[in-house]
Amino acid sequence: MVITIENVSLLLGEDLALVRKGRIEIENGAFASIREVREDGLVRAADGTTVALDGSGLLAIPGLIDAHTHIGDSVAKDAGLGCTINELIHPIHGMKTKILNETRPEEIAHAIAQTARDMLAAGITTFADFREGGLGGVELALTALRGLGLRALILGRPNYHFAGDELTDESSGLRPDAALEVERTLNLCSGIGLSGANEYTGEAMRQMREAATREGKIMAIHASESLDSRGFSLERFSLTEVERLLKYIRPDFLVHLTNATEEELEAVAKSNIPVVCCPRANAILGLGFPPILELIGRRVRVALGTDNVMLNAPDMFREMDYTSKMLRALHRSPAVISPKEILKMATVNPAYVLGLGSQLGSIEVGKRADITFVDLKSSNLSDSRDVVASVVHRARADNVKCVMVNGEIVYGSIPRI
Repeated sequence: MVITIENVSLLLGEDLALVRKGRIEIENGAFASIREVREDGLVRAADGTTVALDGSGLLAIPGLIDAHTHIGDSVAKDAGLGCTINELIHPIHGMKTKILNETRPEEIAHAIAQTARDMLAAGITTFADFREGGLGGVELALTALRGLGLRALILGRPNYHFAGDELTDESSGLRPDAALEVERTLNLCSGIGLSGANEYTGEAMRQMREAATREGKIMAIHASESLDSRGFSLERFSLTEVERLLKYIRPDFLVHLTNATEEELEAVAKSNIPVVCCPRANAILGLGFPPILELIGRRVRVALGTDNVMLNAPDMFREMDYTSKMLRALHRSPAVISPKEILKMATVNPAYVLGLGSQLGSIEVGKRADITFVDLKSSNLSDSRDVVASVVHRARADNVKCVMVNGEIVYGSIPRI
């Protein structure tokens, strides 16, 4: 079956070039052809082998990608507002850990499914989740997400952290049971997503990196989110988190770097490691604003994530709007970044950060047909003189008319011709 979407506006290619009226053809879940339409009227009616949809008044943008979440936190929305990062989300003694440990798995699974539906309604087609709880946590998330249509990259971790004197010897590796859990977890999920370098020895991180590489999976980790975590690393290891990570594992991507130094940013750039930034999460925790422009200036690929669901709604429209306006405010320049660069942080860039750049992130022939359809007739978007700017600064979840993943409608609808 071939699906055509007629008379639709779209943002084409990795440059997100605006096509005012186009025709998209989808076959086997991928973009088969895309072209601008110059003549008036509908191009094609449905026949026996083609389903034709009328995209009049809609803007097709690449499916939004949330590059960093903690979806299990959905069961504790807005818990601990006003707490410090260590009080709230420390992986060993934080409030979040206690809540997850004390909550029944079926409650967590229900909350995960609810958030997944919320993501689709907000135009998110793909997300990368750092999943707590070891093998069981990964299994729980995969079960909860089954059949919902979202593309989820679940990054697991062993249900074990080093603590106290265990962290004095960098050559100390994983316990056999933890190493086995890593192997079994990697068989199920897309890779490893660690809480931070401060909970593991260098050898343990190296072992996990080696296991992920062997399986062809991602390894990612938080770093320099807070001054406290940076200070702990210097006190305990005489190296910063970033220095240790570059020494032992060179992850596929880093998350945050909100409190990294210029020297650390330079080292990350030289190592060609992309970074996922989470501005709203950093803001609500009082941690500062991530060095997005400093990273871009060093040619580091930057993606956006919404982080813990307990802190933020997983809404990339809100993330883009906040990021764009804060960058202008903090750098005291209205031209410091373009709306197109911001939109790329939620589409093109995260696809590459997650190792999927050849498959996702832009509307191009050969790529998977992940599309978020925005209703340009909505009262808040009508009369726009700059469509990309309006998507970044004005669009809301209620403007999402339809969402496609792999060429299948998983949310909303578009009328047939």
